[in-house]
Amino acid sequence: MFRRQDEEPDEQWRMTVNLLAIIAVLVMIGAGFWLLRELNAAKKAQECLASAARHQCRQIGTR
Repeated sequence: MFRRQDEEPDEQWRMTVNLLAIIAVLVMIGAGFWLLRELNAAKKAQECLASAARHQCRQIGTR
C-alpha cells in the first residue's frame, strides 16, 4: 500500500524508457511505410519503362 521513496525513481525511469521505446517503434513504422511507398513507385516506374508504351510514362524526376 505504501510506497517507499527509493521505488519512485525506478518507476520514473521505466516510464521514460517505455516512452522512448514507443517513439522508436513509431519512427520505425513510419520509416517502413515510407520505404514501401518508395519501392512501389520504383516498381511502377520499372514496369512503365519495360512496357512498349514508354511515351505514356510520366516524366520521372524532371520537376
